[in-house]
Amino acid sequence: LEYLADPKVSKLKVSRRDMAFCLSQGLNGGTTVSSTMICSHTAGIPIFITGGIGGVHRGGHDTLDISTDLTELGRTPVTVISSGIKSILDIPRTLEYLETQG
Repeated sequence: LEYLADPKVSKLKVSRRDMAFCLSQGLNGGTTVSSTMICSHTAGIPIFITGGIGGVHRGGHDTLDISTDLTELGRTPVTVISSGIKSILDIPRTLEYLETQG
């Protein structure tokens, strides 16, 4: 924990798309909900708890900036318990996206 907290240590934000690169290069990183879901499923862990999930970013209707957390929820068979959508995101659009995805 001290190693990861050290500001001199380079760290990445690791989502689904970054996992192979990060592992192949031996890099350090913190996992997003989407990559934690993949790791949990691979390890046989059926459920995990997190503070908040990603969502549709503000202005996402123009930029299509949508967190992979949302697509991973429908892709990987792991139960995620969360306090909700991160409040800095566009909550109504995130809820609509989740409803559309089923």
